[in-house]
Amino acid sequence: MIFLSILILIVAIALPSINRNIVPIFYSRLSAIIFIYAGAISINALYIQSIGSGIGIYSGLFQTSIISQIYEEIILLIGSIIIMALCASSPTLKKLDLNLIRIKMANYSTEYSLIVLISTLGSILLLSSADLISLYLSIELQSFGVYILASLYRNSESAISAGLKYYLLGGLSSCIILFGCCLIYSYSGLTQLDSIYNIISVNSENTIL
Repeated sequence: MIFLSILILIVAIALPSINRNIVPIFYSRLSAIIFIYAGAISINALYIQSIGSGIGIYSGLFQTSIISQIYEEIILLIGSIIIMALCASSPTLKKLDLNLIRIKMANYSTEYSLIVLISTLGSILLLSSADLISLYLSIELQSFGVYILASLYRNSESAISAGLKYYLLGGLSSCIILFGCCLIYSYSGLTQLDSIYNIISVNSENTIL
């Protein structure tokens, strides 16, 4: 749901014929509706009987369970609150002064809502990750949006400096995580977290015996 919404918003922003006729604050309001609707879909998934023990999706790259669904609801709720706070601090539409709204919100509102959607998608995928590959990609997807949010206000030197420092430190931490995943794969030959846990538990039992 969120992934398809991100693709639709990207296409709407990229096409001048569509973007020209839409006020940027509408993207924020649409993003809040997307979060609420995705949360409703996630609540309906809790009624599936077989989800209690966990369901593997995408060839076992992700594992969906009741606990992951509950935390997913919390993340979607927080994301909707953040977007609604942006809408509340935005100019009102009482006088329908569209030119004034475009001047004040065009720089940040559209990009902000889209980046929040991408970071939220990364957080949701990170909760359900059951493989080293999906774990690393989810961390990178989540961090990618935060890098841009740190330097979103392009007129501020401190924001640009913070974004650059965060990008460098994030790149270093990503290399460390990827190096650790490569070491685990080189010693075990596995990327599934459950299989790696089983090997560790068996080796620990043999060591105790």
